[in-house]
Amino acid sequence: MVNILIEPYLPERDKPSIQSMLHVHEPFDDMFLKSERMFAEGIFVVRYNGNVVAFLSMDGIKRKAETTIFVHDKYRRNGIGTALAAKADQMLSRQEAVERSMGTCVDGDRDSLQFLYKNGYYISYSSYIMERIGEPLPDTQETIRTYEDDDYLAWHSISEMAFFNMHERVGILPSFYFLPNERERKSYAEDRHNRYVMLVDDEIVAVGVIDGRELSHVSVRPELQSSGYGKALVIFLINEIMRRGEKAVKLCVVKGNPAKHLYENVGFKDKSLHHWLTKYYKPDTRLSRPLSN
Repeated sequence: MVNILIEPYLPERDKPSIQSMLHVHEPFDDMFLKSERMFAEGIFVVRYNGNVVAFLSMDGIKRKAETTIFVHDKYRRNGIGTALAAKADQMLSRQEAVERSMGTCVDGDRDSLQFLYKNGYYISYSSYIMERIGEPLPDTQETIRTYEDDDYLAWHSISEMAFFNMHERVGILPSFYFLPNERERKSYAEDRHNRYVMLVDDEIVAVGVIDGRELSHVSVRPELQSSGYGKALVIFLINEIMRRGEKAVKLCVVKGNPAKHLYENVGFKDKSLHHWLTKYYKPDTRLSRPLSN
């Protein structure tokens, strides 16, 4: 192809072609559906002979925009990916809220990795996509409820400290810590029915999120880790996802994170290893470490 025309995504026209193109690329199908759900106006397609042969998607205009560029194998090396990367740069670099873009590629896909390097991305970390298929697990006796707005500061502290400590332990550099902010608090409130907190003596000890058939952001207060709270919350989230009608439950865990053993113990198995890459548009405003008390 010589002429590359990038068009806004029209679901009724383009979605069947995209899902047909992604049927053997399940992780990218999940990312596409997430972007469609969260920021459909950020999806663009390249069409040829009436079919979509490539697309660009992002999950929102925010500090970290998760960006996907996918080109059908048959149409690679025609400048399509480069044109879509330029489109993403044009959109994201102009947005005050956006500091960086993150993209992913499957381990062993050297062509995609080289493409991302050439377009200014570098590997931040690697993670396993895991899946569990099977019956629900016996419910635990811990008190778990949906998120409420008054939970925000406790949730933020538990989650940020858990992930900061994990990054330090695994060796992900640079490591960062987010301060609480009203944008995040508002987004949590809007998504409260997919967020859960575990209580012990009326204190929040662990938190976790459901996103479709995926569980994520499972975090336990640092001083209470290895006490069984994380496993109990994971079991609850698995069962809740299945109560919602899903047959398979997925998650993503950073390579080197000891929590992978927990997930294996409740039936999760590796599906693939992915590399996550970052491109900066503005200086990072996150703290390099938590504020001291």
